[in-house]
Amino acid sequence: MQEVIYVDVLVVLNLFISYFLLLATSFSMKENVKKLRLFIGAFLGGIYSLVVFLPEMGFVFNVLSRISAGALIVFASFGFKTFRRFLRLLLTFVMITFLFAGLMIGLWIIFRPRGMVINNSSVYFQISLPLLVVSTAVCYIISKLVIKFLHRNKPQKTICRIKIVNFDETLEGSAMLDTGNTLSEGFSGYPVVICTYDFIKNIIPAESENFFRGNVNALDAIADENWRKKLRVVSFHTVSDTGLMPAFQPDKLIIDNMQETDKVYIGVMSRKKYINESFDMLLNPNLF
Repeated sequence: MQEVIYVDVLVVLNLFISYFLLLATSFSMKENVKKLRLFIGAFLGGIYSLVVFLPEMGFVFNVLSRISAGALIVFASFGFKTFRRFLRLLLTFVMITFLFAGLMIGLWIIFRPRGMVINNSSVYFQISLPLLVVSTAVCYIISKLVIKFLHRNKPQKTICRIKIVNFDETLEGSAMLDTGNTLSEGFSGYPVVICTYDFIKNIIPAESENFFRGNVNALDAIADENWRKKLRVVSFHTVSDTGLMPAFQPDKLIIDNMQETDKVYIGVMSRKKYINESFDMLLNPNLF
């Protein structure tokens, strides 16, 4: 017997599912995003579900179609800041989407529920709206618990001791782990930690003061080529401000005398004397 598919139910159902998948993506990637943008992305996901009416595309075309649609949905939901960030969001969203599709196919194979149709990775089944809302919420809570379990080794300590080594100069201070700091350098993708010029000035060459004071065009005037190679200009976006931040790659950043890395950039805020009376730097959780 041929199943009857109602377009309105199909679109609304996949809108709810897409919203849940986008929430899981934002939670997994620790992205703060407006719910309206997630709804717009979820709406595109609902529209994409109409591929259920197309002939079976096959695995390769199905994957390419899903990735293309996913790129549009991720762009609508999270915007585009850096290519690395966008790619990580897209891969996470596609992975979660295929995981969900796999679970639905497994459910269909095992139980063969009435009124359930799967085609081109799009899911349709007859379900009441209240049950859909409740089941979506339960799935979201379960996914948050799973992701929280996977992130259980993330550091719980918020204030750390840090040591910065640059050209044989060493600077020590304190830093706060800021979960809202997801800033990364655009080319390398390395996380960016943030401090003020007054904190960092004693371990960087004096000729770069104009650059770190906010005149990013002064980069070309720096004579030391080895030092200039360490310098970058990082674009940033906050709720209240958007701009360019001077940054440099230190020889080492040591955290609590335990973790050591050079895969990091130190962004310098030129407009503030200090970040906070209790600490000198904001750490990026992606360091861990």
